[in-house]
Amino acid sequence: MNSTKEAADRHVSAFNAKDLDRFVGNETEDIEFVIPGGIILHGRDQVRDYMRLLWEAFPDLTITEAYQVVSADTAVTESTFRGTHTGVLRTPQGDIPPTGNSVQGRQVAVQRVRDGQVCSEHLYFDQMDFLGALGLEAHA
Repeated sequence: MNSTKEAADRHVSAFNAKDLDRFVGNETEDIEFVIPGGIILHGRDQVRDYMRLLWEAFPDLTITEAYQVVSADTAVTESTFRGTHTGVLRTPQGDIPPTGNSVQGRQVAVQRVRDGQVCSEHLYFDQMDFLGALGLEAHA
C-alpha cells in the first residue's frame, strides 16, 4: 500500500472514530480543505474547529468508502455518508437547530498527499439533497 492510499484511508478511519487529533494529525500544517458552500479552510486549526462543529451537529456521522482511485500523490474516494442531525449545525448563514432527521448521501473526496499527509482535500456532495434531508430548502 502506498503512502497516498494510507493517508486517505487514515482520514476516513479517524473521521469515523471521531478522533480529532488523529484526523488533523494526518494533515499537513498548511492543509487546504474545500467544502461545498464556498467554505475554504486553511490550516489544522480551522479544520479542527470545523470538524468539532460538524460532529456536534451529527455525532453519529460516518463515511463508508465505495470506490477509490489512487495515483502517485492523489486519492479520489467516492463514499456514502450517514448521520442524524441531533445537535445545532452552525453555518456561515446561521445556526440550524437539531431536526432529528437522518441524512444520507454520496460524496467524493479529492485528496492530495505530501510526505504521507493530506495537504489538500476538496469535498463534493449535493447540498440540495443534504438540506432537503434536514427538511430545509436552499435559497439562491
